[in-house]
Amino acid sequence: MINKDIGKQFYEGKRSTILPFVINDAVEVLEGEYKGRGAAVISVEEIEPEAMYLIELGDGSGDVRIHAKYLKLVKGQ
Repeated sequence: MINKDIGKQFYEGKRSTILPFVINDAVEVLEGEYKGRGAAVISVEEIEPEAMYLIELGDGSGDVRIHAKYLKLVKGQ
C-alpha cells in the first residue's frame, strides 16, 4: 500500500530517489519480455522493498507491472 504522501507526490509530478517516475512519464522498458518498448506510467503500486509501477504499453497491448530498476525515463520529460 502506498501512503498518502507518496501518492500525492506521484500525482503532483514530484520525482525523488524513492519515487523515480511519476504519472504520465514516458518510459522505456530496459529488461525482460517488453524490453525496448515505450510506455507511460499510470500508477505506483509499491515502494518497499523497491518501487513497482503499473505502465501502459505504447502500442495499446495492455498494462504491465514492472520494477523501477527496469525502466528508463525517455528524454524530454
